[in-house]
Amino acid sequence: RKCVVMKTHVMRAFGAAGSAGALTLLCLIGVGGAASASPSPVQLAHSVPVSSLRVPGGFQPAAASFVSPAWGVVLGGSGGASHVQRAELAVTADGGAHWSLMRAPAVWLADASSSLPQVSQVVFADRADGWLYDQYNSGHIWVTHNGGASWREITLPGNIATMAVSAHAVYAVIGNHLYSSPLGWNAWMRVNAWTRYGPMTGSTLAVSGNSVWFGSSTYLWTTADGVHWARYSFRCPGPVSGEPYSLAGISAANRSDVAFLCAAGTGMYHTFMKVLVSFNGGRSEWQALTAPPSEGDVTAFAVAPGRFGVISIAVMTPGLDRIYRSANLGQSWTTFRVPGTGGGTPLTSLEFMSPTVACFVAGNPAVHGELMWTANAGRTWYPVRF
Repeated sequence: RKCVVMKTHVMRAFGAAGSAGALTLLCLIGVGGAASASPSPVQLAHSVPVSSLRVPGGFQPAAASFVSPAWGVVLGGSGGASHVQRAELAVTADGGAHWSLMRAPAVWLADASSSLPQVSQVVFADRADGWLYDQYNSGHIWVTHNGGASWREITLPGNIATMAVSAHAVYAVIGNHLYSSPLGWNAWMRVNAWTRYGPMTGSTLAVSGNSVWFGSSTYLWTTADGVHWARYSFRCPGPVSGEPYSLAGISAANRSDVAFLCAAGTGMYHTFMKVLVSFNGGRSEWQALTAPPSEGDVTAFAVAPGRFGVISIAVMTPGLDRIYRSANLGQSWTTFRVPGTGGGTPLTSLEFMSPTVACFVAGNPAVHGELMWTANAGRTWYPVRF
């Protein structure tokens, strides 16, 4: 699914940037390179200490990233809810049947009361390339290109909202701008569109193979190769109960079949939602026949890869959290209530690794941390034991 990009790919990206005006260089190449700076320099990467421990019996997840139904990494901790926890990385190569501990940098799970280096999210492209970051709270990334044998800290110019990995690059949303780096390199660049389109801005990101979608409630930017971008108009439905819909999620089954989630929150764990589907990569969209249930605040959105099929929405409620599922492009919806959740337990890391296998994380080590798994496209879910 993913591959390590060699130096020739980096030079091709730079050449494409010069011809199409699509990229602005922002950072370094290699271990000892200097940061190149326009308009905001990325701080030089430096080595950070790593630890090597066995998976503790009390390990609980905070976030997860799988590159296949078999291989994935879970970020978590085992210190309980009473104090700041050192981040740990559990890795499996057989779909969660067995786990070992990957070496992790000296960072801690996100805690607002602590000034220690913190992370809340994990993203892996393959068994070598991975990233840790603290969503919305920091521009610091800890990156490995050798499966956790060593880690480096890199600072991007702003708080990171989300990250995603295509077949050849990693992307990060910072503010309303998009940044990218070829896999295997710490060579972050700001992605820009041709000048005739004006500024390239957005807030929501999705990838499928080499294809990338970066959107807002006004425009959708998309590329099939990571270099040549197109812009299309995008509009969520009109307001409901006086509240405007905004783009809350994008997820792609393949390079052509893409789903968009528009949401209008009205407070008290109540959100009106509409799902729009596109069969031409986002050039045009059609609203699904039936709206998802409106109870809950949206926390995640995903569709199964391959043929356009299962659509899943994770929501947080004051009672049991829920996964809304449609297997017929939004003509009807079913509800799975997540056991053990309640009182606003977050649901994160919802992702499909195949048309039938998916996972999500319920809570975190401080609040009912569990990795939930399905092998039947979300009809049933069960907790994974570490």
